[in-house]
Amino acid sequence: MNTPTKLIVLLSALAVASCDTSVETSIELPTEAGPNLAFADLLLSDAPADALSVTAARKAPKPGTEITIAGDIIGKVDVFVDNRAMLTIGDPTTITSCNRMPGDVCATPWDVCCDDPNVIKASIATVQVLDADGKLIKTGLKGLGGMKELSSVIIKGIVAEDSSPDNLLITATGIHIASVEANNTPK
Repeated sequence: MNTPTKLIVLLSALAVASCDTSVETSIELPTEAGPNLAFADLLLSDAPADALSVTAARKAPKPGTEITIAGDIIGKVDVFVDNRAMLTIGDPTTITSCNRMPGDVCATPWDVCCDDPNVIKASIATVQVLDADGKLIKTGLKGLGGMKELSSVIIKGIVAEDSSPDNLLITATGIHIASVEANNTPK
């Protein structure tokens, strides 16, 4: 085949593939074995027992201790950090995401912008995933196991050394995705 014919065949194949609605988009996540914690190893199929709410966990965080914490991926406009293995979870029993407000048409339904800032601060935690060297992994977590804004998660991890009652930071060793909100796209 000559070059123009090859180009037409390639474009035709791409057009047919792009019309297939069963194709799922996914993000590429590191899965290397060895000393780095593979993201796939983070996913827990069974829900860990005895999870604390975010609000309860924030009352007396003890850096270096193991913790299991449950919450929703809510709390602010940007709950996932682009190109970093970090996310924000919030306590849905103390803060209200926009999707739970009747008639709200917020473009970011996982935001809790209508709640009192002091209540928000006391009801959110940051979750991070570190590599074997203790450095933040430079790949985002959004999409891992279907995780997205408004998903309910249970995090097993260690309270990070930088944690305090004002800033709860958890280094995840396991993530259980309890549910994925079906209607979480911006309105």
